[in-house]
Amino acid sequence: MPAKKLPQPTHPLVLLLGAGASKGGLDGDSAGPPVDMDFFDIANSMSGHGTPVFAKRVLKSVWELYGRTSGIGLEEYYRDIETRAAISTFTKAANKPKDWGARKADLEELIRRVYVQTTVDFSENPPKPKTSSAHQSILKLLKPGSTIITFNYDTVIEESFENADLWNPNDGYGTAVHGKSFDWCRNWLEGRGYKEGRKSDIHILKLHGSLGWTLYKNRQIRLKARPYTVQKKRKEKISVLPPGWNKKIHINPYKIFWHEARLKLDKCKSLMIVGYSLPETDLLARALFAEVVRRRESMEQYLNQLILVDPSEVVQEKLIKLFTPALGPLGKISRFRNITDFLPDPNQPA
Repeated sequence: MPAKKLPQPTHPLVLLLGAGASKGGLDGDSAGPPVDMDFFDIANSMSGHGTPVFAKRVLKSVWELYGRTSGIGLEEYYRDIETRAAISTFTKAANKPKDWGARKADLEELIRRVYVQTTVDFSENPPKPKTSSAHQSILKLLKPGSTIITFNYDTVIEESFENADLWNPNDGYGTAVHGKSFDWCRNWLEGRGYKEGRKSDIHILKLHGSLGWTLYKNRQIRLKARPYTVQKKRKEKISVLPPGWNKKIHINPYKIFWHEARLKLDKCKSLMIVGYSLPETDLLARALFAEVVRRRESMEQYLNQLILVDPSEVVQEKLIKLFTPALGPLGKISRFRNITDFLPDPNQPA
């Protein structure tokens, strides 16, 4: 059955990526990185590099709180231990106090390891990121002035660029970065034919941070030399906003990303949302979108197109309900269950 044709987006385009985009995008038999509700199931299946030690400690803690591990969301558990860690700083029990801070640190390291180990092939030396032909195809829709907004920690989108024509990590994150001469950035540029002085035509705004970042002085980003390192006992520092209630988006560099995302969402003509479920718990993102919709409706600066890619009709309907006021009377909605649903079949003649 031929794929339903995707209407050519009007530009500028904002491409919004959620966890479902990475999970469903990797080639081969890989299950991909987790979404909220299957995180602990996937963590429990991890092997090698000492990761089962961290998983065992975290899963034991989850069991102590809920009496089960399956069916517990990552965000739910993180919020619980984050809140208890905060409370225990001034209401510590007299006997056998729980070290909620240590549990939080273990979970954060497990999150890093699970996302790395589900997106990287460790049979290669050095470890090699898994490919995503779906992401490579969707990136072909982008033109200069487009913007990628993502809530994902992983680097699937960065690794999916086949060349450095549109984007490169030197200047493509929407803020200045350090570590350009380190291994990861240098290898990325060399492998994609980067020409010295070539500027990015689009930005990737990672609103929740990245496995590939640490923070430098003055809260600037430093690109990690080896972001896919997973050693037996060693914890690695990364710059991400964990899935709790206290996301400090008012502090740089995240303040910069969220501000830029608001401006791009205010002005784009097409919005394409892939694998983002608009979770009830993500209050900051929901507030951001609600403000964008309110402004566009009040100013009558409507979107031309809303393109949704998600296997869940419930999610699609939720997003349509949210963004319909920003579409006005003439805005068009296109719905797909998967990226491959609108890609041409390579086995069919053009």
